[in-house]
Amino acid sequence: MGREFSHSRELPPLRLAAADLDAILLKTHALIAAANGRLAEQESARESVKLGVRGYEVEIPHSSLASSVAFPREVFRFSYTYSRPDKPISSVTLDFSDYSRRVSVTGKAADQVQSITKLLEKDLLRHSTTIGGAVFRRVAGLCLSMAFLTSLIVSSAYWWNTRCSSALGMLTCSALGLSLVLLVPWDRYLPGFVLYQSYSPFLLPRYAPQIFFFSLVATLAGIPLF
Repeated sequence: MGREFSHSRELPPLRLAAADLDAILLKTHALIAAANGRLAEQESARESVKLGVRGYEVEIPHSSLASSVAFPREVFRFSYTYSRPDKPISSVTLDFSDYSRRVSVTGKAADQVQSITKLLEKDLLRHSTTIGGAVFRRVAGLCLSMAFLTSLIVSSAYWWNTRCSSALGMLTCSALGLSLVLLVPWDRYLPGFVLYQSYSPFLLPRYAPQIFFFSLVATLAGIPLF
């Protein structure tokens, strides 16, 4: 039993298709095979994929590709594990969810452990986004809620005193904006991780959540113009 080394990386929010994730996993498999060599007759490597589907976690043993699993149009939880003890690369874990995206590699060959970790990080960062995740939703939701609530109070007082039509427009937009912030399921539209069966060929459906969010911000910015 020699000393093992471990490297891990925390990643920003990710949005990618199953085919993109498969390409990354296949490249990782090739590097692992080159580092560990072929399996002996009585030796085996354990692999599994876990998916979060409608609040349930489904584990598929002996699976190594995202597209090999039938799942709904999108899932918000994915985990892949590879294990082959006492090898240059003994374990690889990809664990993606709304709250965290983590890549971890362990093995006896420090240089190869670091190389695979960096490769995974580099390839996955191509699919990262700044608009999404639990932290983003909390901060953006708090800021927008306070802004719309303040605007609602001010416009209500202004309309009550003046009965001006422009004040009524401000009041309506403020109430509508606050309702959208509080009632829309933002954890679905701006998740920390989402895996699609395939991307929509059209840009509007693909970026609809981001467009909707910026429209909400634009609504807030336009309230003083009424």
